[in-house]
Amino acid sequence: MKILGICGTHKRKGKKSASEWFLNKALEAAREEGAETDLIRLIHYQIKPCLACNLCICGKMCPLLEDPDDGAKEVFEKVFDADGIIFASPVYAYQQPSTVYNFFHRMRPFHEFERARVTGLEINAVRGNPFAGKPVGSLAVGAAIGQEGTLYGNLHVLKALSATPVACAGIALLEPEIKNLYSVNGEFCVKNQKIKAMFDKDFPVYEENECAVNMARSVGIYVNKVCNSEVFQKIRYTIKY
Repeated sequence: MKILGICGTHKRKGKKSASEWFLNKALEAAREEGAETDLIRLIHYQIKPCLACNLCICGKMCPLLEDPDDGAKEVFEKVFDADGIIFASPVYAYQQPSTVYNFFHRMRPFHEFERARVTGLEINAVRGNPFAGKPVGSLAVGAAIGQEGTLYGNLHVLKALSATPVACAGIALLEPEIKNLYSVNGEFCVKNQKIKAMFDKDFPVYEENECAVNMARSVGIYVNKVCNSEVFQKIRYTIKY
């Protein structure tokens, strides 16, 4: 079984990402159970916004998928090749980062396979719905509150894509990550002396948060377990879009 990790951080290569770090822990646990894994950051792909042209609804090819400069098709192919998916994102304004929502918006052609049964149109925009029937796990990693909205943001999209959310974890890292939010290039930048006094100390790094690590690992283990479930396999392969 192959599990693909999709990270929604806005940080680019070379920048440390807590959500990616915990996603790696989930995938590491899945590998220990025998899975093959891969991980991508969406920010590294030039995924252009949906044009709202309606061509995919009318059975035509999405023009962006014919654009050599657009990276969505490459990501979709990785999803096709995977048996299970794990999303991991930081909390931005109590919900998913925009890079994840932009990716979701480009999934519009996949929604049309169900509607095509009514309209009688042939969907040519993509070769199929790569999410259909696949188990999905989700991780939301933040400093404090907001994990609920971040996790919930995936739910309706995945349901519309006929994927099955099977495990999720919202992780609040508190002290180390709150201090990081108010730091630039490693320097704590809050001038308020009371706040500065509270955070002007060494906190355990999130990598040492055993409880949070176990939460992430549990998602990886369970997504792999569902991938290998005999019952789930029988249900999954009855879904053909």
